[in-house]
Parts: sequence; C-alpha cells; structure tokens
Amino acid sequence: MKTASVATTPAAVSPRLESRAVLVLTGLSYLFVGLGFSYLDRQFRSFGVESLLWLVWALLGFGAGALHVHKPGSNGQTLWIVLGTTGFVLALFPGFALYAFARWICLVLMVIMGARAAMLTTQRDFYLTVTVIFSVSFMVATHSRADWSLWFYLGPAWVAGGLALAWQHASSTRLSRWTRLSMTLGFIGVSFAVTALLFLFMPRPATLGFGFLPPGTDTPGMFSQPAGEGGKQSVQASGGVSGGQASGAGLGGSSTAPQGSWRQQWGSMLGGMRSTLKDPFIPQWQRGLIESLLDGAQTSLDSLAGGSAQPPDGVAGEGSESQSSFETYTITIHWLRWLLLLLAAYFLWRYRYRMGLGLALGGSWLLASHFPAQSMCLSAQAMGWCLHVHGHKRQVGQSVREHWGAAATAPLARRWMGQALEIYGETRFGGVAASPQRARHMRKATQGACDIIMGLAPELAR
Repeated sequence: MKTASVATTPAAVSPRLESRAVLVLTGLSYLFVGLGFSYLDRQFRSFGVESLLWLVWALLGFGAGALHVHKPGSNGQTLWIVLGTTGFVLALFPGFALYAFARWICLVLMVIMGARAAMLTTQRDFYLTVTVIFSVSFMVATHSRADWSLWFYLGPAWVAGGLALAWQHASSTRLSRWTRLSMTLGFIGVSFAVTALLFLFMPRPATLGFGFLPPGTDTPGMFSQPAGEGGKQSVQASGGVSGGQASGAGLGGSSTAPQGSWRQQWGSMLGGMRSTLKDPFIPQWQRGLIESLLDGAQTSLDSLAGGSAQPPDGVAGEGSESQSSFETYTITIHWLRWLLLLLAAYFLWRYRYRMGLGLALGGSWLLASHFPAQSMCLSAQAMGWCLHVHGHKRQVGQSVREHWGAAATAPLARRWMGQALEIYGETRFGGVAASPQRARHMRKATQGACDIIMGLAPELAR
C-alpha cells in the first residue's frame, strides 16, 4: 500500500499575513533602526548617504512585501534573490572592513532581513523579522558611542514595532483600523506614563543612569528629601551627569557626588543633555528639535520650582527673563501650530468620505441645470461614498447595481436608492438623454437615501 507524500508549503506551516499595515509598520521600524545604526557613525560624515541607502533598501524589500501580501500566487522570490545577493556582497565588502565583528553581524542580519522582506507573507517570517529588528536595536542602544539623542530613532522604531505586533494580534478581530490605532497608541502612552511615574517615585539603581538621567540613589525619587546635613549625601556615580560624560569609575566604580534638591538634580540632567548640542555632526533638524525640547523642559522645571533659573551658559542680564519668556512663547506657538495641523489632517482623513458626500451632493445641485450628466455622476459617487462609510464597501469587479443592491438598509432608503439607480442606469446604459429634471430627481432620491442611512432622519428608518 503506497502512501502519498504531501508537500508542505510555507502557508501550511504558518498562516499568511492578512493586513498590509503590518508590513508597512514593520518596514518603518526597520528603517528607523537602520537610521540609528548609521547614526552611531555620524562623525565620519556619512550619515546622510547611509540614511538614503537604508531608505531605498527598506522601500525595495518591505514595499515589495506589502504588494505581495494579498497575492497568494506571487511571493517576490526573484527580488529576494537579487537583493539578497547584492546585500551579501556589500556586507562582505566593504562592510566587513568597516565594522567590528558584533556590528558586522548586525549589519548582515539587517541587510538579509530587508531583502527577505520581499517574501514576507507568513506570520513566521513576520515574527522572525521583528526579532531581528529588536535585537539589533538593543545592540545600537548599548553601543559605546550611543547617547540620549539616539532615542530620536530608536523611539519611533520601537513604537512602530509595537504597533505592528498589536496590529497582527488584532488582525482576526472585527475592529476598524482607527480603533486598533487609537487603542494601541493609548496603551503605549499609558505604559510610558507608568514608567515615568516609577522613575520619579521609586528607588533608582545607579545602573539606570543611561548617561543623561539623574543619578540613581538608595532613596525614593525626585520628591524625596536628601539625607544628611546640608541636604547632601553620598551616592554611587552612574554614567556621568556632569557635562553628559561618563564617570571615570564606570558602572562598577563609586565616587561621592553632592546631591541637592530635586530641582538641582533635574537641572544637572538638562545641562548634561544640552551638552549634546556641542556635537557638530548632529543633523540640523535634530539640533533645532533638541534645543526646543530642552528649552521647554527648562521652562517647565522653572515653573514647578516657583522661580526662574539661570540661563544655561550662566550669563545673567536684565532682559534675560523676558527673552526667555518670549522664546518659550514662540516655541509653544510653533508646536501648537503643528499640533493643530496634525489634528486637521487627521480629521480630514478620518471624515473624508463624509465631507466628500456633502461636496458631491452640493456639486450635483449646482451642475444639474447646465451639466446634468456630470450632476448624475456626482450623485452616484455620493451614494457610493455613503455606503462605504457605513461598511458597505464596493468589491473588486462589482457593478453599481450589485453594490447598491447588496447594501442592507431601511425599506424606504432602498426604494429611493432604486429610483436613483433606475435613473442613472437609463441614462448611462439605456440611451436616455440626461436632462436637468432627471438630474434633480436623482439627486433628490440620493439625498433622501443618504439621510436615512446616515441617521439624519431616524423616523424614516423604520
């Protein structure tokens, strides 16, 4: 008796990815980790070129993967072979000659996973890619040349990676993409707030200095009173707060450092962070953002302390306080303007179909007298957008009659939709000439059906 051997396909071993957003978010996380990897070598003046290379590599790999995620017959194998071969050659030379062994291994992993992303269609490949991304990011964060400014790249990388994991976990649930995004960002925000509170109020070991945070102590956080006479105590020196440089004793050594009030501790921290601006190789956009953030943090610290602090360079003048207030006002207005623009862009995108529905019906009314054919097209487009907003999306290859007929709506709305559909079909396919009267009738029927579907006339939806 013969037994048939069944070939095991990748889809049988691991389920396929269902959401293209997972690929896009993973690609963003990959890109920011690559930027952080190159940021460590910014003193060689190659950060811009390397950033462009990482951007092109991420677009080629993850862009191809995003295009193939919904195409079972296409797996991007040819692009994977081309990118993999090219990346391996570049990793051998000049990559092996440029980096130490640990960083070279990370470079090889990043290059190969970027090329492999062209075939990233299963959940197994997705989790492997995320594991590589986070592993390389940990190496970047613990590198000897890493400082706090690296979080401009690792922060977005970890947020995008967390969003990708949450998106994949919720891919089988019946939640809209905006619900998933808001819930995931809310969870990340709550986690950040809890971490900040733990840092402020809980004891901080000396190993949590990270080169710029206030030194760890054996007492609770910033609101505790310093022990000892004169408000000073001996502490373990962590990765140096003074001037943002590491302590000579390192993590294992110890020294005694005066520690005053919480305002002095955080003032010293901001001073250490401000020393990063002396680095001439930081990108200009990042330098300006660091200055804005530090100025805002210094102003907040002064407000909490109930007084004004000295300028960072120690130079005091009669107009220093008013100048600082004006700069703070300018920075606040600048960020508020960007926040309003982002909110406006969000609401425009979120309610684009609703606004398009109103504009289409208004344009149909204006064009009915002189351009009845265009008026009827706008009415049909408005009806399609109304159904799209309420979950009745038009499928690929579906006609207008099939789309409108498949929508589950109230009886009166279906009757008005039928009237609008008959007028539209007679004009487009039946050879009946478009006239202002027919255009007005179609717009009136479309308006009535949309009002019922959108809940503007609940008494008619029975």
